[in-house]
Amino acid sequence: MTTEPYDVLVLGGGPAGSTFAGIVKKYAPDVRVVVLERARFPRWRVGESSIPVANGVLRDLGMFDRLAADPSVVKKIGVTFVWGADRAPWNADYLKLVTGDAPDHVIDVVGQDFGDLRERVKRSEEPFFGFNVNRAWFDTQMLDNAASLGAEVRQGTRAVRVNRDGGRVVGVDWEDDQGASGTIRADFVLDASGLGSLLTRGRRHKDPNLSNYAVHGYLRGAEWKVVYNGKKERTTVFIATVATGWIWYFPIGDDCMSVGAVTHRDRFKDRLRETDPESLFWEMLHDCPEVASMVRGATLRDDVMPDGARVKVSEDWSSWAEEVAGPGWAAAGDAAMFVDPILSSGVSLALQSGHRAACTYLTSRAHPGLSSSELWRAYADYLRGEYGAFLQMARFFYGNNKATESWFWEAHRLVNKSGRLDIEPGRSFAMATAGFFPFSKALSFEMMAPLMRGVSGAHADFGAVYHDTGVPADDELPSCGLSVVAPVRLALRTEPLTASARPGELLVYHDLVCDAPDWQHRAALYPTRIPPALAPVVVALHEHDTVAGWLDDAVRRLPSSPAADVRSGALAVLRIAALRGYVALSRPAA
Repeated sequence: MTTEPYDVLVLGGGPAGSTFAGIVKKYAPDVRVVVLERARFPRWRVGESSIPVANGVLRDLGMFDRLAADPSVVKKIGVTFVWGADRAPWNADYLKLVTGDAPDHVIDVVGQDFGDLRERVKRSEEPFFGFNVNRAWFDTQMLDNAASLGAEVRQGTRAVRVNRDGGRVVGVDWEDDQGASGTIRADFVLDASGLGSLLTRGRRHKDPNLSNYAVHGYLRGAEWKVVYNGKKERTTVFIATVATGWIWYFPIGDDCMSVGAVTHRDRFKDRLRETDPESLFWEMLHDCPEVASMVRGATLRDDVMPDGARVKVSEDWSSWAEEVAGPGWAAAGDAAMFVDPILSSGVSLALQSGHRAACTYLTSRAHPGLSSSELWRAYADYLRGEYGAFLQMARFFYGNNKATESWFWEAHRLVNKSGRLDIEPGRSFAMATAGFFPFSKALSFEMMAPLMRGVSGAHADFGAVYHDTGVPADDELPSCGLSVVAPVRLALRTEPLTASARPGELLVYHDLVCDAPDWQHRAALYPTRIPPALAPVVVALHEHDTVAGWLDDAVRRLPSSPAADVRSGALAVLRIAALRGYVALSRPAA
């Protein structure tokens, strides 16, 4: 077998892999990148709806304007839900998130009174909408874009074995559908090959509460449930519960409705003892009064999925890899983590993870003095935070409390972690479903992050940024009791740079990070640069039950720094930990 050397090898040409390859080649044209994709495009995939948080990635790839200008691409302006027993519709309206001047708009849901959703909306330079796309077409466009940026793409080629040298991944053996085979050696391997990943297979955690199956297909002759100003050009994804689960219903073209019926794995297996998947599909659709009338004259298409299939079954079991990066490799997209499709996050998370992996690689390459392992651990922390936020929302969705108000307030809690930011619950919900959580995701890092100037002379101006946070003032903190709710560490973190001086690279800094799964998404709330010299102070945080005792210990642990500066820096750290909920503070009894 021949052995070929490359700088970067990408396994999988889907959205995560093509994004990674495209961004690396865009900002480092000299890097030799090869993509191995086992299928030949176009090839079908389910998961056809993006959310606005991914638009920045599409812009960086040069894809956003193409999609936005294409009249055949359906624009998604929100998510419409009918959830719970009362069947009252409620809406995550992305158009509420914009700024500027614009006329009234109406989202029309056939058979529902949405008059109360009429609002004045405002234009924005960054339109808050996603896309509903035929994945065979979209993925082909993305992979072709990576090739146009300079990546070498080999379709019909799959990795059959991972090669390691002393624990480090150094390449793969491959074979193609023409009978050829060989070996590729690479300095870095990105695994974006989906749930069948070679590098994370067999080492994944599955969420016992999010174990579902979906029967899905595409309808011809189905009516659009949701339109914008009466025209078939913009829509929302429509989601509704039925007695045995829930359905999705949204167009990916003028006469192509993507429809899925989701039910728990146990219910799915029981029903298949009595019927077939296609019958179950129609049974669940006809059980949904909001959709049944829309599909009376509809038929299942046999020209979208492979081999003339009319319906397919997919396992929707949320899972995440034990490790998403290691020596010489990282994972992105479903190979790293998969979240239940209830919030249509799959494609967007693939785009985001591929982009962040590419920027991590470029940053490590441009700054060899930085620890590569710490940079990739920061990538892993970022992924767990993004996926963790969607997991929290999905878990709540499947919980017992299905009232509209409860859903809105849960989103409000996730977006407004301190409970003190002035965003009404309905808008918080729209922000969360658009991917903008925690709250700082909707703004810029520069606007939200108070900067600390180091241990010596560190005086963060929190008052200028946060108002009525619920955390005691600095002069009150030393009298408070202290308990750690979720263990934290001071670790490397990264964020995209907005300045063009270092395109493709990440801002690298230190901040508080929590490894507890249900808390990892909070690291993105109030991102703060904390001097690494304060690491001993963070360690000491876990060893005290009073703030006064902890402050005294902090001074002892940093004897070479002025005591006043250590206390000032420590209190700034404590405030951030309290705002994110990592620690609980109790005032002394009056």
